[in-house]
Amino acid sequence: MNQASEPAKKIALPLEKSSTAPPTISVSGPPGMLTGRRGVPLSVPLPFLLTSVCAAGLFGVLLPWIVPEAMQASGFPHVLTLVHLTTLGWLTMAIMGASLQLTPVIVVAPLHATRFIKWHYPIFVSGVVLLLSGFWWMRAWLMIAGGTLVVLAVIHYVVILAVTLARATTRPLTVRYLAASLLYLCVVVGLGLTVALNLQFNFLTLDFNALLLTHLTLGIVGWLTCTLIGVSYTLVRLFALVHGHNDRIGARVFILLNVGIVGLALGFIFYWLPLIIVSGGALIVATWLFAYDYVQMLRMRRRKVLDVTQYHSMAAVVYLALLIPSGLLATLFDWQQPSVLTALALAALVGWLGQSILGYLYKIVPFLIWHTRYGPVVGLQKVPLMREMVHERWAWTGWWLINAGLPLVILYGLLTWTFPLQIASGLLGCGLVLAAVNVIAIVRHLDRRYTPSLHKAE
Repeated sequence: MNQASEPAKKIALPLEKSSTAPPTISVSGPPGMLTGRRGVPLSVPLPFLLTSVCAAGLFGVLLPWIVPEAMQASGFPHVLTLVHLTTLGWLTMAIMGASLQLTPVIVVAPLHATRFIKWHYPIFVSGVVLLLSGFWWMRAWLMIAGGTLVVLAVIHYVVILAVTLARATTRPLTVRYLAASLLYLCVVVGLGLTVALNLQFNFLTLDFNALLLTHLTLGIVGWLTCTLIGVSYTLVRLFALVHGHNDRIGARVFILLNVGIVGLALGFIFYWLPLIIVSGGALIVATWLFAYDYVQMLRMRRRKVLDVTQYHSMAAVVYLALLIPSGLLATLFDWQQPSVLTALALAALVGWLGQSILGYLYKIVPFLIWHTRYGPVVGLQKVPLMREMVHERWAWTGWWLINAGLPLVILYGLLTWTFPLQIASGLLGCGLVLAAVNVIAIVRHLDRRYTPSLHKAE
C-alpha cells in the first residue's frame, strides 16, 4: 500500500530541510488537500489566530454585562463595540490568519505581494483597537482613525490573496469562494466606514436601516459565510479524511449563495420586496444544500471517530440552516425588536461562524506549532501527537457550555427575561473563555524548555 492511501500515515516529512525556511509538510488525502507550508513563516498566521481567540474570550467576558443593553436597543455604543469585536477582532482576524497560511497550500503556489506583510498584523490590530474604542466612547476621530487603518490593512490583505489566487497552479472549489469573499470584504469595509461616519455627520440620503441591512448582508453572509463555506470544503475533507466526494453540489451552492447575496443587498437598497423574497429563497436553498453536502462528506469519511472539531462544525451547520430562513422571516414581517435582532446576531456570529472557527482552530494551531517545534526532530526523539496538544476534556467542556448556553441565551433573549439571560450568557462566556485558554495553551510547545506528555508507544 502506498503512503497516500494508508490512513495511518498522514504526514510526510522531507529528507532535508532548509536552514532559512520551515520544513515542507505533505498531508495525504483527497486531491486538493493541504500539501505544504509553502514557506509561510509561523509569525504570519499565528498572531492573527491567537488574537482571534483572545477576542472570543473577551466577548465571552463582556456578553453577560452588555446583553441587557442589547435587549433595549442595538445601537448602544457598548453593543456596537461588542458586535465589531466579534466581526473584526474574532472572526475576521481568524480568517485572515488562517487564509494567509492555507491559501498557498490550497492553490499550490507561494504567497505573492508580501513585501509589507510584516506590517499587516500590527496595522490591522491597531485599527481594530482604535475602532472599538471609538464605538465604546462614541468618538468620531477614533472611528475615523481606526477605520482608516482597517481599510488599509484590508486592501493589503486583498492584494496578497488576489495576486496569489491569480497565479495559482490549481483552482479547487474553495478558490471560487475565496475570490468572491474578497470582493464582499472590500465593499463591506468601505460601507462600514461610511456608516460609522454617517452616525456622526448624517450626510447620507439613503435610509439608514436599508444601509445597515445591506452592510450586515454583505458582511455576515458575503464575507464571513462565503469564506467559511468555501474553506469547509477543504477542511472537512482533510480533518475527517473524506475520499471520493466531488464538487458538483458545492458548485451549485456557490452560484445560489452569491445570487442570493447580491440580490438581497440590491433588494434592501432599492426597497424591492419581490427581489428580497427571491434572493432570500436562493440563500435558503444554498445553505440547505450545503448542509446536505456537509452530511454527505461526513458519511464518506474514513476517520470514523468524530472529534470536537467535527462536533463544533455540525452544531454550526445546524445554526446556519435555521438562521437564514429565520432572518428572512424577520425581514419580511418587520420583526425589528432588539430581542429578535440580538437572537439572530448571536446565532450568526457565535452559533454558526464563531464556533466553526473555534473548532477549526483546534486543528490548525496544533498543526502549525507541531510542524515548527517537532517536525525537524521526528525520528530523532519522541514527540507528542497533534491531538495531544489540545486539552481534550477542556475542549469538550467548552463545547457543552457553548451549545448549552447559546440556545438558552437566544430563548431568554426572545422572552426578555433579563436575569436568566445573564446567567445563560455567563455559561456561554465560560465556554468561549475555556476554548480560548485551550488554544492559547498550545503555544507553550514552542518553548523548548517545556516537556510535553507523550503518547504511549503502540
